[in-house]
Amino acid sequence: MMRLMNVALIFVMAGTSAAIAQQRPANSTSTVPRFDLSLGYSNIRANAPPGGCDCFDMNGGYASVDFHLKDWLSIAGEFTGGHANNISMLGQNLTLLTFMAGSKISYTGHRLVPYGQVLFGGAHGSDSYFPTNTSSTSSASSWALSTGGGLDLNINRRFAIRALEMQYLRTALPNGTNDAQNHLMIGAGIVIKFGGSHEAPPAPLLAQQQNELSFTCTTNVANIDQGQTLEIIGNTMTEPDRLDVNYSWSSNGGTIEGSGRRVTINTTGMSPGDYRVTGHASLVSSPSTTAECEAAFRVHQHVESTQTSAALSQADNAENEKVFHENVQDALFDYDSYQIRSDAQVAIDHAAQYLKEHPEINVMIGGYSDERGSAEYNLALGEKRADAARKALIADGVAADRLQIISYGKEAQVCTAEN
Repeated sequence: MMRLMNVALIFVMAGTSAAIAQQRPANSTSTVPRFDLSLGYSNIRANAPPGGCDCFDMNGGYASVDFHLKDWLSIAGEFTGGHANNISMLGQNLTLLTFMAGSKISYTGHRLVPYGQVLFGGAHGSDSYFPTNTSSTSSASSWALSTGGGLDLNINRRFAIRALEMQYLRTALPNGTNDAQNHLMIGAGIVIKFGGSHEAPPAPLLAQQQNELSFTCTTNVANIDQGQTLEIIGNTMTEPDRLDVNYSWSSNGGTIEGSGRRVTINTTGMSPGDYRVTGHASLVSSPSTTAECEAAFRVHQHVESTQTSAALSQADNAENEKVFHENVQDALFDYDSYQIRSDAQVAIDHAAQYLKEHPEINVMIGGYSDERGSAEYNLALGEKRADAARKALIADGVAADRLQIISYGKEAQVCTAEN
């Protein structure tokens, strides 16, 4: 019997290898349904009561039902039946029925679909002789265990041929000796597919991962007076994430100062008008992977009023600074958030009223974060916080061209407590 089991395992392995070698991409014949129903013929090389030898064949059939949990995993149920005449010198017959259920794994998504399964349930024998230590009966029942696999050939999305199924079957019907039987079942049949079907995932393609880069840039203000410094902020996203990026900048007006993702333009001597700054980003690991961004800004002619000069005179500067910070206070944020809190809104409302009463004052709003997280992430978070405060001041009536923003990220911190 062990020799037959080894031969069966060799056949199953060979069939699985052939199926994988001949796999095809997923198409209309390789969809995975919700249910499978299979009917077919089976032959059992039986080792059944009353003897312990593998000495006769049983012919019969099987019916199985699969419920697909995933493309590759199913719950399987199977019923088999077989009959043989004159199985020993006593002249008795044997009818053997099994009913089992278990799990099934399939290599779906191809025309040839190998599978393996492990089933457990019960067995019932009848029309035979089942001796025990004290008596004998013509029928008996026991547990049954089956393990094996097979190969299906998909014809279309509703039908397939079960080209081969081989299983090892273990039963424990009384036989007067060890009450154990080992069987080899071989079968073939048809498969009918029911229920809504979905495409199995296609076989994976081995390909080199492609680098991707996206690049956007913004200015801290859209309008600026002559002589003031304009800040340009670039933001990149890479695929895969966290790749190193080189930056370069150009403008049709002014002088670019600095390098990296944040640079400035000195507008001294620039004529009033509309200008544009262009950023260029490329991956350090793949210089051919590039992206560009553009941001527009407008330069206004600077007019210095007598009131402004008086307000910012050296003598009054310290006092003005003190009064300013008494009325324009910090707006604090929750951890990893740029949503305006209720206490921050109170501070912003008071600051807006003060700024409307002092139209000569222009404000630079700084955004900060704590030290947790990467420098790149915290620069972006600080920028979002500063922009949120700017928008809240604008909503309270402060002119947009009086407000600029800058992000310090975690390089300069307002609060160092991590709570």
